[in-house]
Amino acid sequence: MDLNLDVEELIQLRHLLHENAETSNNEEKTAKIIVEFLEDLKPDEIWSNQGGHGVIALFKGKEPGENIGFRADTDALHIAETIHLEYASKTPHTAHKCGHDGHMTMVAGIAAYLKNNPVQKGNVYLLFQPAEETGEGAERINKALKDLDIHLDYIFGLHNLPDFPKGKILSKSGTFAAASRGMVIKLFGKTSHAAEPEFGISPVLAMAKITTQMTNLHKELEFSSLALATVIHAELGEIAFGTTPGYAEIRVTLRAMKDEDMEILIEEAENLARKHCEDEGLGCEISYTEIFPSTENSEETVNILKQSASSMGLDYVPLEKPFKWSEDFGHYKLQSQTGFFGLGSGVECAHLHDEFYDFPDDIIPMGVKMYIGLMKYFKVI
Repeated sequence: MDLNLDVEELIQLRHLLHENAETSNNEEKTAKIIVEFLEDLKPDEIWSNQGGHGVIALFKGKEPGENIGFRADTDALHIAETIHLEYASKTPHTAHKCGHDGHMTMVAGIAAYLKNNPVQKGNVYLLFQPAEETGEGAERINKALKDLDIHLDYIFGLHNLPDFPKGKILSKSGTFAAASRGMVIKLFGKTSHAAEPEFGISPVLAMAKITTQMTNLHKELEFSSLALATVIHAELGEIAFGTTPGYAEIRVTLRAMKDEDMEILIEEAENLARKHCEDEGLGCEISYTEIFPSTENSEETVNILKQSASSMGLDYVPLEKPFKWSEDFGHYKLQSQTGFFGLGSGVECAHLHDEFYDFPDDIIPMGVKMYIGLMKYFKVI
């Protein structure tokens, strides 16, 4: 199917975004590039600086209908560009090694298509969301939508997937990607001279018990699906041979396929940490960062994805199991019906977050085609 799209122009956009990669909460230049590209395509409205450096664009229909949103994540990673590319990242130790440059380009491709194929029914909203990698952006865009009095009936998004054939559309009902969050446990004791440990309150024993038992927590509890507590960092005292430690910090990644299991995991992990702190006479403080709910699809949205792919001549492949990585797209399910799918980026493509990864330009038309199929399904075009 000829989409009447200037694919080369989209590839140039992807390369420009790649050159100007910016990490979470720093996507100022990225947003400017997106806005400049959109302005030439004459959307009815563009809102900048949404949820940080987010951009929302509106294409209005001539008749009432459903409000359909399409989301792209905009942030890059703290990974240096080590491969030779004509459009290599100019930002030190920062590069698009997860494909968000490609995700933005495909959603921008919707705007390019709508310029010559105006929305007829309902409204189309394009969401360029910052800070996906830290789990903050989707929640903030949700708030921005509320503040702008925008209600989306459906919101769709994709992630490119190495290890799957190029152009395949992949999804499943239920959980698509896991919930996760970073747990920070702070242990407060009292220092003393290393020759007189009896006058101090050391977090050493509590730290050892917490890290050991936390690692085995998922084996001791019953969950409906995979759940994990992974200790990723620990810190104790200072490098001072004359002083016993008075402070320790443990960082744990909690991960579960279902939000209900995550709640159980959180409660048990907190109980474990507080028990050992109390036993050792320590103060305990627990906080969380990088919070990702599970990304989920209903049977209805999966059927919509299947039909949309078929209508555009794309192959839909059902996924057998959810991904263990997380995606902050899950926040959108609190306000809208959500549909999330994968787009195969090739069995020989380097893995996500690999220094040798680069988004394959030849799948850009396939992603745009899928988005057009979704708009056709809802009769907005």
